[in-house]
Amino acid sequence: MEPDARDEEAPVESELAATLKFLDLYLQQKTDLFLQHYVFEPFDFLGQKAMYLSVVVTLLIAGTLVLLAGAILLVATVMPLWAALLVSGVVILCAAGAIAYGFFHKQIVLQTPTAREMMNREKP
Repeated sequence: MEPDARDEEAPVESELAATLKFLDLYLQQKTDLFLQHYVFEPFDFLGQKAMYLSVVVTLLIAGTLVLLAGAILLVATVMPLWAALLVSGVVILCAAGAIAYGFFHKQIVLQTPTAREMMNREKP
């Protein structure tokens, strides 16, 4: 009678081993999908955007420098080069100051409700 019991245990052990193998494969696939969707894809996206941004910023800086040099040379036709550089520097500093004043002068106001408004919301 004992050999029959051993024959029944063998399939249960093999089923357990197969189940564990499938669970391991399932966990590996889920881990791979998690890494792909939540780790690698966002970094690829950010890397691509950073490359585009670096190209655009480089082109903007180069264009600005060329325009600035052209403006200085244009003003230098009327007055000496050192005076044209001084005038251009003053104009650039005034423009930077105006832009900074425009950005930082506005007071930041958060759109959060006051305590009185929260109390009035809870009333029926």
